[in-house]
Amino acid sequence: MRALGSILRGLLGLNSALFLLTFIPAFSGIGPKTGLADRLWGDYRFAGWRADIVWVCTSTVFIFAAGLIWIKENRSAKLTIITYRLWLICFPIYLGYIVIHMFG
Repeated sequence: MRALGSILRGLLGLNSALFLLTFIPAFSGIGPKTGLADRLWGDYRFAGWRADIVWVCTSTVFIFAAGLIWIKENRSAKLTIITYRLWLICFPIYLGYIVIHMFG
């Protein structure tokens, strides 16, 4: 159970960093301008989506499932629980922002 908590916290940290970087045009790029993410992961596409976007979406499925299991066993880990809930709020914002900027 300890390893699951470490993995959960690591994924929450990584996804939170990617979430914040998404709103910085130098990283994510806006419109025709390419950002650092486009230069790093632009060649790696999955069904037309950039690799970092696919990563955030698939890891969120794991975060959701693992978080439910881990939080049930560790109710005293307040910071992880708060970060978990905050990520579940931020994820739809992330998806909306990505869809608007990719197709808008």
